[in-house]
Amino acid sequence: MKKVIVFISIVFFSFSAVAQDLHEVEKKENKHFVSITFAQTYIPQGVDMDNLNHKGHLVPGFGIDYLYRLSPKFEIGAMVDYEMGSYIIPHKEDLIRDHAFVLVGVATYTILPNWNIFLGGGVELEKHHNLGVFRMGTEVNFNIGRDWSIPVGYFYDIKEGYDTSSISVGIGKAF
Repeated sequence: MKKVIVFISIVFFSFSAVAQDLHEVEKKENKHFVSITFAQTYIPQGVDMDNLNHKGHLVPGFGIDYLYRLSPKFEIGAMVDYEMGSYIIPHKEDLIRDHAFVLVGVATYTILPNWNIFLGGGVELEKHHNLGVFRMGTEVNFNIGRDWSIPVGYFYDIKEGYDTSSISVGIGKAF
């Protein structure tokens, strides 16, 4: 009878040790996250270059985001976006925007698992005139397995002379 109890104890503790090791692997936090996103940006003050009478303009774009996890709740990173369109912001001197790059450094805070809010600043680079940018927004990551996720976001950019709002969806990988 002693041998049976010893055998059962050894098997039980062996499974416990293996389960503990597997749990530790699952708890491993990835420090890096990279995503490629596709966005639609709405520019309320913008007008199409072909139709100056129509206020409000939608511009498609894509971006590459990188985030580095500092702690379970905080990340820092960069968002690089490319606007695939041209438009005008009417002023005394019209502001022409033609295929602009937006570079923004951000800090994020995790509200709930897979849900972040972020804010940051940067620059919009464009051949006619570069602008300062302040960005705030939120993003939810839908996990699809093996550290892959689908990030869905909304962000609002405050720029010199006009504001924009964007929605985005992409594919991302944590490592």
